[in-house]
Amino acid sequence: MSGDVNTVATVYGAIFLGTCIGCGLTGIVFVQSVLYFKAYPSDSVNTKILVLVVWALDLMHTILIIISVWESVIVNFDKPEMMDVIPKALGLSVAITAAVTFLVHCFFANRVRKLTKKWYLAAPLVFLAFLRLVSACVSTAEIMRLRHYSLFIKPFPSWVFTLGVTLSASVEFIITTVMVIFLGRSRTGFATMNHIINSLILYTLETGSFTCAVTIASLICWMVMRHNLIFLGMHFAIAKLYANSLLATLNTRKRLRADRSYSSQRDPDVYPASLYPASMNINRSRQSHILGPLSPTKSTHLNVNVETTIVSVIDEPCYELDTKGDIESKGYDDTACGSEADSKEFIH
Repeated sequence: MSGDVNTVATVYGAIFLGTCIGCGLTGIVFVQSVLYFKAYPSDSVNTKILVLVVWALDLMHTILIIISVWESVIVNFDKPEMMDVIPKALGLSVAITAAVTFLVHCFFANRVRKLTKKWYLAAPLVFLAFLRLVSACVSTAEIMRLRHYSLFIKPFPSWVFTLGVTLSASVEFIITTVMVIFLGRSRTGFATMNHIINSLILYTLETGSFTCAVTIASLICWMVMRHNLIFLGMHFAIAKLYANSLLATLNTRKRLRADRSYSSQRDPDVYPASLYPASMNINRSRQSHILGPLSPTKSTHLNVNVETTIVSVIDEPCYELDTKGDIESKGYDDTACGSEADSKEFIH
């Protein structure tokens, strides 16, 4: 029955809570957008336009869901017969969600292309994201035409909406998986580089897995509980999570650069022990002028059975050993070191 308490809780209560959570996430998007423009004034124009568009769409989405809840809860207060009516603003919010999702998916697909150097991995992701956008536009058109939840859950309109949410979760899962696998395979013998890669993997999992999990949860609720709006309450948060995922990825670049610089000063593996002859035992704690301050838990001793001469150049990170055990400072080479150039590629 329309006036049943459980029905009111699962219909109006679900979209009300979803709107509250969405407004909170919009505040985070606002803060992250401001931080981005302050921290990265030299970014490309295309990236700045992308952030502005996502920011504007997210704000528009928030306004639309607030209007929807206002019309459902306030305007139609004490009108149980109106619980089946879909506000027009709600239909538009579905299209806005799809637009934000499409832009973010294209951004991450481009990152996959840059990281893997394989366009044929990114192209299918863009195509699937475009199909998701088309299905969402069809769903919006059907919502505007039917104007009733009971009609929208019928087989034809419902499978289009199901397809759109499924594609959204699938693309997010594929992007996260590909990036994690590629980054994991990119580990090198340099501790500094590995630290940066591990940070990138962590950020990828944090930004991708949570968004994917909420999208899947919304899809499951839609599949098993179509007669209430719990799925819609979760769907309100999807656009905001995608926007925050994009901005978090952009805003963590300076921290990664700072970690790279800090780790390069503290890295005790600039001189891997395997490079030293077995007959050598150099107290690495005495080489702090070369390696920077070392962790007290990492102390290694190498016995020196031959006289050695150590020549150090603080600003040059690559060193080689000759056959006599001497340490000679060599010129800086990005390709040989494999840290600076590669880390910039990952961070950007």
